[in-house]
Amino acid sequence: MRPERESSVPHRERLTAFTPLPPERNGIADYAAFLLGALAEHYDCGAACEDWLADAPPGVAVVDPALAHRRAAGGGRVLHQLGNNPGHGFVLRAVRHAPGVSTLHDPGLLHLRQTTGAPRGALLAGLRDAPPAFARYARQVAAEDRWSRGDHLLFDMAGEVLARSRAVAVHSRFARNRLRALHGEEATGHVEVIPHLLPPLAVPSRGEARARLGIPPDAFLVCTAGFATAAKRLDWLIAAMDLAAGRGAAFLWIHAGAERSEEFPLAAAIAERLALRNRARITGYLSEGALTDHVAAADALVNLRFPSAGESSGSLARGFAAGAGCVVSDTGAYAELPRNAVLHVPLAGAVPALAEALAALAADPARAAAIGEEGRRFAAAEMALPAVALRYRALIEASCDRPVASPPRTGAAAPTVAVALGPDLTAAAVARALRGAEGSCRLLLATTDLETLADLSLERPALLDSLLPPWAALRAVRVLDGPRAGLLLDLDAGRGS
Repeated sequence: MRPERESSVPHRERLTAFTPLPPERNGIADYAAFLLGALAEHYDCGAACEDWLADAPPGVAVVDPALAHRRAAGGGRVLHQLGNNPGHGFVLRAVRHAPGVSTLHDPGLLHLRQTTGAPRGALLAGLRDAPPAFARYARQVAAEDRWSRGDHLLFDMAGEVLARSRAVAVHSRFARNRLRALHGEEATGHVEVIPHLLPPLAVPSRGEARARLGIPPDAFLVCTAGFATAAKRLDWLIAAMDLAAGRGAAFLWIHAGAERSEEFPLAAAIAERLALRNRARITGYLSEGALTDHVAAADALVNLRFPSAGESSGSLARGFAAGAGCVVSDTGAYAELPRNAVLHVPLAGAVPALAEALAALAADPARAAAIGEEGRRFAAAEMALPAVALRYRALIEASCDRPVASPPRTGAAAPTVAVALGPDLTAAAVARALRGAEGSCRLLLATTDLETLADLSLERPALLDSLLPPWAALRAVRVLDGPRAGLLLDLDAGRGS
């Protein structure tokens, strides 16, 4: 009897990746598709994606996230791709219930947590170990029920992912060091740096791309790409281009992506600058092929970022692949790039520095081309997809047996923690007592009798405000008499581990 053909095929472990995929308008979806295509050489890959009709790489099955635990059972490997937008809510839920390797493309995650309905107490958990000034600020945020842009740097939401992941991948030393500074060495010992991958694109020549787009061959083209968010500092670029144009620099500017007017009104800001009205245009969202054409046609790809929380950039990777001369902010992960592979713009005096740089490149396009060639060489050596896939495989296999923290309690009665209330009780002692609390809980500040409680309240004005950590939202207070005298507080606590 002839043996089954499958018997000659080497056994491959199952890998289930929880991630968005194309055609979702999400750079991480593109990243995940490229990576899964390479990992399929090493694993039996499946993609848990909310879109059942997603474009998965050949040989990669798309599965319902609600049923994906079946693939992960019995030793199956798990990979999560986490970004900071609502499209990754199902990935965050999967991290809680199917531990594996998590890629943090943006270590902050505040926007993700806000848009997926995290309670305020859990959000304020991001400042649990912050300096006292930040703790006071957190209480002010809670009291006024408002957030600002700065909170996306001050509030760190990565603690849960660190606790529930067998390993965590980030794309820069900056991102890893930021996590270490906020969460400590012990909580981040399993964080590894894996460079952002170089997309395996069929990149046309600059001449081919320009012919398709109708761009004159001798024009100096500046390109920006992706969603027009505030952190990309397009306001700086507009001011710099206006300044460069006033000095006689000749250029065209195309923003190859969609405007997010609620974050930054790009079209209106361009219209205010007379010198830019006939030099700049916004394409709107582009297909992958059209985006590649625009980046390939560019002499300079400008990719600024401030403030930066250590996030990575798929647009910059495309710029490397196309050999465009990349201009970046000298901050965060970008500061780690080789000085000959990109042109770094300082944060202090960014507008005049950028204007000078763009004017110089426009006057000498060969210099932009040389920077682009060095960037292409760097990316081919450090970011090649097969090498990145092997680093992921090594991390996945090395972390298979690493234990993770227990998931949050659900359905249990709210636990009560008792702490003796006295004149020397500190906020740090209360925080230690509540460490590990998640969701609803109770704190008893116990005293010998009500007279003692009254005396302490007079001696320490704003008693509760001075004692409660910022990640524990106060819901109700009761005064207890008798053998258990004191204040009984109902709290909504974020993860205090």
